Amino acid sequence: MEGLKMKYFVLKPEGDNIYSEASRKAMRAYAMHVQSENMELADELREWAQVEMMKTDKYKKNVDDLNEFHK
Repeated sequence: MEGLKMKYFVLKPEGDNIYSEASRKAMRAYAMHVQSENMELADELREWAQVEMMKTDKYKKNVDDLNEFHK
């Protein structure tokens, strides 16, 4: 555990795996926590997480399924 104790913890929101999904969730949680102090940062983090999520195959499949349902 000593190796994990750093000043910063890095997340990688890009991708379509469990780690990138967890990173996006962490970014949203962080944004919610800091929004009263820095709304601009919070909005940018949420937008970044959203953009990366929309690139995933899982998201694209859900959109395709919804489009198919509404035909």
